[in-house]
Amino acid sequence: MSDTTDSSRRKFLKASAAVVAAIPLSTLVARKHAFAKAEAEEGHAHDYVHDAADAADHNAFQEGSRCENCAFWAGEEADGWGGCHHPDFHDVLVRAEGWCDVWVG
Repeated sequence: MSDTTDSSRRKFLKASAAVVAAIPLSTLVARKHAFAKAEAEEGHAHDYVHDAADAADHNAFQEGSRCENCAFWAGEEADGWGGCHHPDFHDVLVRAEGWCDVWVG
């Protein structure tokens, strides 16, 4: 093989490797910005309230049950608000001290 062909092949392989390596990086650049989730409104779903004490007269309420000790609790994100893994709350933040009638211990 001639030096010209060998040199061209090396350039092509280097360029191809660079393109393949850049593909994962391009997905990071193209990602949409994350926006804060809206806070759930009281009564949003399943009789949700921001303060579990307000649900004391609900027939499904158990003393001591709050969002932060529920199996659906996804963890605190900011200032007492956090995510919920329940499908009806997937796009909102709930209060750690809140409660709804799908609470699971």
